[in-house]
Amino acid sequence: MSETGSVTSELLWWSALGTALIDAPLLVAAVRWVSSDLFRKLMWYLAGGAFVVYAALWGVLGSVLYWDSVYHAIFPAWARWLLGPFYGLLFTGVALAFWSLSRRAARWQVLWFCLLGGLVSIVGHSIGISRGVLRVPLLAEASAASALTFGVFEFIFYWCVIVALGAAGRWIGLRVRPGGTPYPMPPQIPVNKGG
Repeated sequence: MSETGSVTSELLWWSALGTALIDAPLLVAAVRWVSSDLFRKLMWYLAGGAFVVYAALWGVLGSVLYWDSVYHAIFPAWARWLLGPFYGLLFTGVALAFWSLSRRAARWQVLWFCLLGGLVSIVGHSIGISRGVLRVPLLAEASAASALTFGVFEFIFYWCVIVALGAAGRWIGLRVRPGGTPYPMPPQIPVNKGG
């Protein structure tokens, strides 16, 4: 893919469909494996996962890979190397807010968390569009509607990754901590050896 006009609306629409097909089983798995009780315990792990995901995304994609072709047009030069930490911290706060909102749902709290994560992309991408991101040569053939739609499904994927990182972090933390267990242990049944 060249860096001049190769991202088209058609590509983004197809990418949105493909990403939605990836998101669907991830969301089903998240709902199945992350109970309301577990979700309640994941608050800080989700915040940490959000920091890792967004700091990595912006640090690699925004500051390095696509700085010259895209992001230099919407950010000042001094911000280049601050994008990763800034967006990592920003989305840490967003994750805590979405965790709090999702906890109010009667069912499928993790689903609401991921869906809110998808919808937040509309805000960020709309700001980028208003600042001219679709005028750079790489994105000049893409429509706002296709970019925003793809962004929702793209971010749902990221938020599923955040949930996976949060659950894995908690599981590892409980394994490392003395006496910790990631799930309740079944009661021990006494064995009668004497007959």
